[in-house]
Amino acid sequence: MIREIRKELVEYISRSTGIDKKTVVEVLRAEEAFFMMQIKKALEKEGVKL
Repeated sequence: MIREIRKELVEYISRSTGIDKKTVVEVLRAEEAFFMMQIKKALEKEGVKL
């Protein structure tokens, strides 16, 4: 299910913006990594060991 949603999202963004699918995927992966980093920082700030 997640793959279908991600594929649909990539296709939608690509169609809407004219950006090629490879670039869209790279940007989404970078965004995901950034969010994970922010979550990790917030948890560590609260004293949660990962």
